Amino acid sequence: MKRYALVWCSENNNLDYRELMVEEFRHDSEVWDILTPLDPELISKVQSYDGFIISGSEKSVVDDVKTHFVSQLLEFLRTIKTSTTAPIVGICFGAQALAAAFGGEVGRNPDQRFRLGVENLVWSANAARFPELAAGSTCMIVESHGECVNRLPPGSTVLAASKTIPYEVFLTDDRFLAIQGHPEIDGQLLQESFMPLHRPLFDEQSWQSVMQEAKLPVYRAPLIALARRLLEQGRL
Repeated sequence: MKRYALVWCSENNNLDYRELMVEEFRHDSEVWDILTPLDPELISKVQSYDGFIISGSEKSVVDDVKTHFVSQLLEFLRTIKTSTTAPIVGICFGAQALAAAFGGEVGRNPDQRFRLGVENLVWSANAARFPELAAGSTCMIVESHGECVNRLPPGSTVLAASKTIPYEVFLTDDRFLAIQGHPEIDGQLLQESFMPLHRPLFDEQSWQSVMQEAKLPVYRAPLIALARRLLEQGRL
């Protein structure tokens, strides 16, 4: 029986959907645990699992890099890479953490604004080798981030871009999948949880745009399927 772990990176009690996130990726025969970067035994647990998901967070891999929370998470990711064959799926902050841990660069969004809404992904030519991302397949996912990956780690392949950032989805060394958006959440969670939390960041005009985007359909199946296959196989 395979064993996986979600590393839950948020400390915001008003946005806690860790169990829902596990259910989006779980198969019935698997065991899933939920870990935290604050666990003093985190590094020692890298050998205990067949794969990992790193969640989003209100933290920054740039501004908070010297905190124990972020520094231990980055060391955890590097240890997985060097000492195991386990795959990792990094989502939002998790994607940025993968980039920072493996030699990429993270910074503010290109327009210097917080991105909240629904984004249509544009597949790169590299995505054609993955049946889940077949040419013409639609993928519209929730975005909620003030930072993004500005330079990819060595050994990375871009799988998708969007109108706002160039690296929406990338794969590093065929076993580390980074997704800037949130394929684990739907439009309802966006409207009921993410939007109230981030409303103070927007003026009235910008908020009108967020509300219009929130009405768009969310279709995340291709990325869920790709992440699920990576966790099962160990590589893509």
